[in-house]
Amino acid sequence: MFRATFLFFLLCFTSLVCCANESICTKLAGEAEASGIPYYPAAEVKVIGGGKVGFYSSPNAECKIKGVFVVKGNYLPVYKSYKGWVNVMYVAKDGEDFIGWLPENKVKVVGQYGRNR
Repeated sequence: MFRATFLFFLLCFTSLVCCANESICTKLAGEAEASGIPYYPAAEVKVIGGGKVGFYSSPNAECKIKGVFVVKGNYLPVYKSYKGWVNVMYVAKDGEDFIGWLPENKVKVVGQYGRNR
């Protein structure tokens, strides 16, 4: 009985934490969209971080998108910056595109999008 009760409370707590993080991510995405500094026209960044650099749904380390990442050397259009993060788009080899956030220290602005290579 104790074990079932413990598992029940653990499941409830885990659900609350998950929903709280989702709520934080949604709120931050809205704040960043409204208050971020736009790159106009869009700039281009080169990923400089080593290994895989994860994509985030909003500018917060707790908002990582599972299974979506870029690697060192990728070039991406950047649209906005907000509190140490940049809003970028990545197009996968299969054509699917992802818009998300990367830590600003993992990229280097190389110029206006489309004019640097």
